[in-house]
Amino acid sequence: MYGKGRELEIGNATSAILISLLRTLVDKHVLSNTEIRAVLTKAATELGPHDYTAPVKGAIGIILDDVLPQFPENGGD
Repeated sequence: MYGKGRELEIGNATSAILISLLRTLVDKHVLSNTEIRAVLTKAATELGPHDYTAPVKGAIGIILDDVLPQFPENGGD
């Protein structure tokens, strides 16, 4: 079953690590917000538009709706 127990904990930890890593790369001027947004958009694109199950569609939504906005187009570039 998706989204319960250990899988949810792993997903939350992975998300927190990813966002922290991406912010660190922006803060250290290794990547710009524009480059981070391109990486996130590519990740979402690689998950779709196939006929995936709900958990994968949910993952695409999390990338585009929750993580991507944390790196605004006009911020940090």
